[in-house]
Amino acid sequence: MNKLKIALLYGGSSSEREISIKSGKAVENALKKLGFQYSVFDPAEGKDFIKKITDYNPDLAFIALHGKIGEDGTIQGVLEFLGIKYTGSDLKTSAICMDKSLTKDILKAEGITVPEGYTIQNLDQINDLRLGYPVVVKPNSEGSSIGVKIVENEDQLGKAVGEILKIDSKVIIERFIKGREITVGILNGEPLDIIEIKVKEGFYDYYNKYISQETEYICPAEIESSLYRKIQNTALKIYNILGCKGVARVDFILDKDKPYFLEVNTIPGLTDHSLIPKAAAVKGINFESLILKIIEGALNEDG
Repeated sequence: MNKLKIALLYGGSSSEREISIKSGKAVENALKKLGFQYSVFDPAEGKDFIKKITDYNPDLAFIALHGKIGEDGTIQGVLEFLGIKYTGSDLKTSAICMDKSLTKDILKAEGITVPEGYTIQNLDQINDLRLGYPVVVKPNSEGSSIGVKIVENEDQLGKAVGEILKIDSKVIIERFIKGREITVGILNGEPLDIIEIKVKEGFYDYYNKYISQETEYICPAEIESSLYRKIQNTALKIYNILGCKGVARVDFILDKDKPYFLEVNTIPGLTDHSLIPKAAAVKGINFESLILKIIEGALNEDG
């Protein structure tokens, strides 16, 4: 396997470029330790990227891109057109999961519990909302909690929606659910242990994800055993309904004994702050082994 030529993709042109670079460099370090032959490619280079990766002719592309272009099916489509096998979910699944509103609609139809909410496309539509405050406001197609706000009144709502419409064409407004923030990683179709995320102030936003040193991660989460299994099974059901592959992460808010689905991340972060490596470590899977399992999972896919 070490004779494989791997194209490592990180960077990109999305608002999550910096996080992608951190993930990519961590993966690069693992590939060095594992002894793989690899080369780094940045899709932000556009046509030059396509020429370079075609000339390199890799056996596998390892995608460590976050946000638009990398996580929404675009790069997956490019790689499929070029005939290059890649890690993670396919074009269709990536596109669906990047669209939070569409993902919620699909899962709600399949009996998954989701927060009550609306998707709007202009400021005038906020006049028709009947949710009560507080509410959570977030972009439909951004990751890393970019643009997410909890608002307490109509003035805050209008301002938050206006800001989000500058970066996304759709805005999701959901009823705020006060509960425990938990997440379940899925690796090659197997659930990892549940992580509970505890922040000192606010919620698990960009600052608490990537900057704060005070965010707590409890893994395995302290949840009663039958409920624990139910949440893992629900996460796996979501992964399968949406057709996810490789590694993915499913986020929930746990209100007493009721888990509410929030979103799926089809290319979870692989930085020193990231959740998938933390959950894998609890199962005795170190970072290099995690990267190897992601590669093996991609190579073993049938299509």
